[in-house]
Amino acid sequence: MNDLELQSEKEGMVWENNPVLIQLLGLSPVLAVSSTLAYGIGLGVATFFVCVLSCLTASVLKGTIPHKWRLIWTMLILASYTTIVEIICQLYFYPLFLRLGVYLPLICCNVAILIRMETVARQSPWSVATLDAAKTGFGFLIALCLLAFCRELLVSGTIFANWQLLFPSSSELSTNTSNLNDIHFFRFANTQAGVLVLLGLLVALLNSLSQLTNSNVLDESEKLVPAKRARVTGRLSKE
Repeated sequence: MNDLELQSEKEGMVWENNPVLIQLLGLSPVLAVSSTLAYGIGLGVATFFVCVLSCLTASVLKGTIPHKWRLIWTMLILASYTTIVEIICQLYFYPLFLRLGVYLPLICCNVAILIRMETVARQSPWSVATLDAAKTGFGFLIALCLLAFCRELLVSGTIFANWQLLFPSSSELSTNTSNLNDIHFFRFANTQAGVLVLLGLLVALLNSLSQLTNSNVLDESEKLVPAKRARVTGRLSKE
């Protein structure tokens, strides 16, 4: 069993087992939609609801889905809730829907959700699966917002500039929604290579903070006791 499988079987947590900053899963939408904080919140909230509803449904139906057809049913459940979220976003948040683009329907391909559905939802009661999915989805939302916050601040020098995209609006307002200013203070952060470097710095910072907060000194009961050499005397009898 590789490190990814071992990490995926751990309990879903916001920080300790974050799907983006620890497991490094679902990086494609994180790198593409983290240009502003509003985009990050929009995609993060949509991913949160899809993750919770999909894992809850997979846990409830785990006794009726045949084992050999489980992957097809998993993709069907995940795609159904993704379509519902996409339709709601298109009806009530059309300007945000236009700016999220293809990454909104691609929530159904998020490997972080697929792993939680396969490793936790299919083997746990609905309450445990829902709590694990909520932690996973919220961890994805926090990581996406954190990266989008840093990126927007570095590129345009603003924070939450296009907040109006997160409020329900009609399709007529989509043409009146202006983009951010063309001011770029740090242009490298606006490139895919730059956001990948920024994500790496955030991962390194999180690892450093976890090492500082978690004590590396083992308790007396947890310390390894060196094995003592047993001295055997006498002859070994042959049977």
